[in-house]
Amino acid sequence: MCDCMTAHGARAVAHGARADVRCRAHGGSNAVPRKTAVVGAGFAGVALAFELLEGANARGTALDVTLIDARGIAGGASGVAAGLLHPYTPRGKIIWRGREGVAAAKRLISLAVKAEDALDVVLNARCDDADGGWRDSVGRNTGERRNDAVARAPGIVRPARSAKQGMDFRRAFNARLVADIEAFKDDDDDDGATCLTTAETLALCPGLVFTEDVLEAEARADDVGCAGALYMPRGVVVDAPRYLSALWDACSIVASRGVAGTRAMFRTATIDDVEALYDEFDDVCLCCGAAVHALVNADDVPVQLQGGHVLVMKPDDGALTTGILGTTYVAPLGTSRAMVGPTKEYDATVEDARRAGVADRASTRGARAESALRDLALRAYAPTSSWDVVQLKYGVRANPPRSPAGALPLAGRTKTRAGGRRRPWFVAGLGARGLVYHALLARWVADAMLDDDITAIPEDVRRDSAQ
Repeated sequence: MCDCMTAHGARAVAHGARADVRCRAHGGSNAVPRKTAVVGAGFAGVALAFELLEGANARGTALDVTLIDARGIAGGASGVAAGLLHPYTPRGKIIWRGREGVAAAKRLISLAVKAEDALDVVLNARCDDADGGWRDSVGRNTGERRNDAVARAPGIVRPARSAKQGMDFRRAFNARLVADIEAFKDDDDDDGATCLTTAETLALCPGLVFTEDVLEAEARADDVGCAGALYMPRGVVVDAPRYLSALWDACSIVASRGVAGTRAMFRTATIDDVEALYDEFDDVCLCCGAAVHALVNADDVPVQLQGGHVLVMKPDDGALTTGILGTTYVAPLGTSRAMVGPTKEYDATVEDARRAGVADRASTRGARAESALRDLALRAYAPTSSWDVVQLKYGVRANPPRSPAGALPLAGRTKTRAGGRRRPWFVAGLGARGLVYHALLARWVADAMLDDDITAIPEDVRRDSAQ
């Protein structure tokens, strides 16, 4: 923070005058764009950049958005995410706004795919990088995986790992049926989730092993019944780095359709002073996940950091097409790669978050993590024993505090008075549900920022440190 009150005050006045001019200049061909910085290029940041640009276009407002990240698109925890999109808890219940979140995420995924296809027609020159070809110096996806699918809908299965979990699946499924009937929901509102027997589950995931108590409870066929698995036939498996790179493509296209002055720019930079950003930008939103505690007080954004390693593996031909959920997940990303993990490391720090990405398998820490993941993978899905390891990756996610509605993400404004009279916006605490919540949060926060109205963010997730 600035120690000189005179300089601080002068900068605040200059910033306020500049912001007022930009507010008055909306809409015309000579409009001076409002400049907005989004710090963090993961799920929250890229989605927010898109929603800001789309929202500005709808309002006829010139907006200059700069997305800032030291590691490029999907360089942090989002790039290590399993990418299993669904709205269910481990007990088979629907999470807070789960169906709404999945629908919003599917919308952005669809737009990202269309944008990438459109840009591939005119941008044919690509180059691989050392990290598997995810991105180039301006954040665009490059390399061999450019031809892979951004997302697939092969379905997702959560096998019952205990008789209790199998019975929970049955109870939750029956409760959903009753609730949907009472609400007069039609089939289009339903995601098609159902309970499977163990035999039906094995048909989808050959080689899966069930515990004895699940098999015995299923054979008893009592009043509640024990499901072999919860099955989501419309479940989507998303290649997170591919998706986020494609969504950034969509930002470029949306910006090109805006009023004069509208832009989408990517900047590779490390941000260590939020206040300094207001020398250049009118608005700032922090979407930097676990690194947020390097920029604001932990009390303002109360998230807990959790590290984790995952394996990128090469499955045997045709070994698995359906995503497997559980304490350990197996996410097939096309036919040639699968993500398996994670380990859970609760001593993570902000510095750990800065080293997210491909890990050194030969290091002591890397070798230990790979061995642990091999064991977890074997227990989750036995056929992984013959799969080759392609990469070991590491990330740190920011978990939110528990609330009566569950572990909900956080969004709002911080207490830090960057630039004098301004307080930065933030999105944080997506935890393990970044994929299901990122699009919803982006829409709410974009509306809040564009209209300067924090009440656009639902109260259940809203944080305003000024209150």
